[in-house]
Amino acid sequence: MKNKNRKKSIIIVAVVVICLAVFGVYKFVDTYSHSYAENKAINYLCQKYDDDASAFEVLDYQQSGFGWSDNGHIISERVWIDFTFEVKYNGKKFFVKKYKGKYYDDYQLEDIEKWCTDWLKNNVDERFTGVDLDTYDIIWYQKTQRKGNKYLVKQSDAEEILNSVTFNELDDDFQGTIFFYSSENESDAGKLNDELLNKLNEKLTLSENSCCSWGTVELKMLKNFLEYHTNFYESRRWIS
Repeated sequence: MKNKNRKKSIIIVAVVVICLAVFGVYKFVDTYSHSYAENKAINYLCQKYDDDASAFEVLDYQQSGFGWSDNGHIISERVWIDFTFEVKYNGKKFFVKKYKGKYYDDYQLEDIEKWCTDWLKNNVDERFTGVDLDTYDIIWYQKTQRKGNKYLVKQSDAEEILNSVTFNELDDDFQGTIFFYSSENESDAGKLNDELLNKLNEKLTLSENSCCSWGTVELKMLKNFLEYHTNFYESRRWIS
């Protein structure tokens, strides 16, 4: 009887050890394997955009690992940087990011920024020309509004997006949104900054760091622009 119980105990321990080993291998592969992460990223895109894997071309990637973040102190903060893939689809380049176990992308960034700008023109002031939006704004919106990472943003979401991204806590820069505008005389910018910001606050709920600035925006794809910056490999609608 004792021998039988001993054999059962040995078998149970062996099964537990094997399960832990398999789980450990899986976590290592999921965390560090570029090919595994790339396959998951492509599978995510196929499901979201209802297309074949062959439609997506991976051009470049950022390996996961630890890096340094500029936190404003003498000693930088050591942080975890996850996978990012630069992908081409329908002739457009964009990024797919792994964030807390899920994949997100900024394929719609230009459309989203245009829809937000159109909303500003139609509801606040026609002089608005663009909004400072980036990859992390999309992630923040989808997470905080519980849309899910495979949600396809619609033009009707513009107001909700503008109210959401201004409080984005994922970006290292600052919590706030810059709204760009144009006028006949750039010298009027100082006066118009406050005037247009007041108009915005009447229509939207903005963080205190949000502001207005003279200028127009264009798409910028940023890679390795600062080695210590955690948010490289991101797309951004920024001043041209």
